[in-house]
Amino acid sequence: MNILIFEAYTDANVGSCALVENAITELRSRFPEASIKVMAHRPEYFNRLYGVETFADIFRYPFLQPRFSQYLWLLKTILWMVSCWIVAPFFEPGKHTAKGVPFRNKLMPFLWADIAISVGAERINDKYFKNILFSLYTYSLVKRLKKKLILFPSTIGPFIFIWSRYFAERVLRKIDLIYTRDQLSAEITEGLIGADSGNICKTIDLAVLQKWIPRKEAFQMIPANEMDKIIGISAMRWSYFRNSIETPFSNYEAYLKEMIYLADTLIDIYKIKIVFYPTNFNVHGCREDDLATALEIKDRMKRSQEVTVVDKLPTPAQLKGMLACSEVNITTRMHACILSTGSGVPTISINYLFKVREYMNSLGLSDFSKDIEEFNAEWALKAFARIWPERKRWRKTIISAIESKSEELSIALDRMYDII
Repeated sequence: MNILIFEAYTDANVGSCALVENAITELRSRFPEASIKVMAHRPEYFNRLYGVETFADIFRYPFLQPRFSQYLWLLKTILWMVSCWIVAPFFEPGKHTAKGVPFRNKLMPFLWADIAISVGAERINDKYFKNILFSLYTYSLVKRLKKKLILFPSTIGPFIFIWSRYFAERVLRKIDLIYTRDQLSAEITEGLIGADSGNICKTIDLAVLQKWIPRKEAFQMIPANEMDKIIGISAMRWSYFRNSIETPFSNYEAYLKEMIYLADTLIDIYKIKIVFYPTNFNVHGCREDDLATALEIKDRMKRSQEVTVVDKLPTPAQLKGMLACSEVNITTRMHACILSTGSGVPTISINYLFKVREYMNSLGLSDFSKDIEEFNAEWALKAFARIWPERKRWRKTIISAIESKSEELSIALDRMYDII
C-alpha cells in the first residue's frame, strides 16, 4: 500500500513539521508494511529529518515576486490545472503508466499513491483566500484519479465569501474521511455537507502526540540555567485578512506595544527571565518570520537584558522540550500553544484565529484565552496573576486533559481502517 502525505508545507514552520512527523509516526504504527512518501514545498528537509522519500509540491507559489511574474505564474498554472483535469480519467486506478499522456509527471505523486492524506490543517478557510481554491482543486483531482482521500485534523472555516463556501461544500462531500480538530470546525463542516454524511470525525490536532527532548538538553539549547524561572512567549507578525471585530488593539503595532509592555512588566514584578520561541523561520521556503517579530519586541523593551530569543530553527521535539522548561508560556501561534500545553505547562493564549480559542476551550483553559483583536497587556497581567500561584495545580489539570485528548485522537485515527 502506498500512502502520500501532502500539503506538508515546510519544516521551517515548526507546526507543519510536527504534523508531518506525527502523521508519519501514526501511519507507520497502524500500517507498518505501507510505503509512505511526503509532498512538500521543500521536500529535501523532510527527507533528512524523517528518512522518507519526498516529492515537490505541485504548486510553487510566486509570493514576493514582481506582479508581472505572478500573473504569468497564474496563467501557466491555470493551463496545467485544466490540462491535468482533462487527462486524469485516462489513468487507470492502481496504474501510472499511460506514457505520452501530457502532464503525467505532474500527476505522478498522486498516481503512485493508493491513499492521499492532507496534513495542511487549515487550507479550507477564507483567512487564506489565496490558497483555498488550489487546495480544493487538489482534493478534487485526487478523487478524479479515483484515489482514497483523508484530511487529517483540520480547521474548516470561517467562510467570508459565497464562492468559497460553494466550492468547499462541493469538494468536501467527495472526501472519504474528514477529521476536524475543534468543535466549531465540526459544526461548520456539518453545516456544509450535513451531520449525517458519515465522513466527519471531530478530534484534536495531531501535534498533541508530539514527543520532546530531555529537560537538560532543552536548557542547553535555549540556553538557560535550570534554576532560572522562565516565562516563554510565542509572538508573530499578525497580518490576517479581515479582523473579526475592530478595536483599538486590532492591528499589528498595537499588538507589539502591548506585548512589549507585558514582557517588561512581568520581569519587573515576578523577577523572571523571558524566552521568545519563534515557530516560523524565514528559511526553507517559509514565508512567515516569527524571529523578526521576537527580535523587534526585544529591541524595544526596557528590560531586554533579561530576554533570550531562540534564533535557530528547532525540530518539533526540540521546541516542545524548550517550552517544557517554562513556568508559564504566553503563546500566539497555534502549535506553540499545543506543544506548551502538551508538556503540561500552564499556558495563556492570544487567539489570532478561532482554532486557538477552540483548542484552549477543549482543555478547560478558556479563562486564559483572548482573541487577538482584544488582546492587551492589562488583561494578560491579570490572567498571569491568577495562573502564577496556582501553576502546579494547573499543570496537573492540563496533563490530565492532554492525556484524555490524546487517547481520543488515537481512537479517532482508528477510523482509517474503515477507509484503508
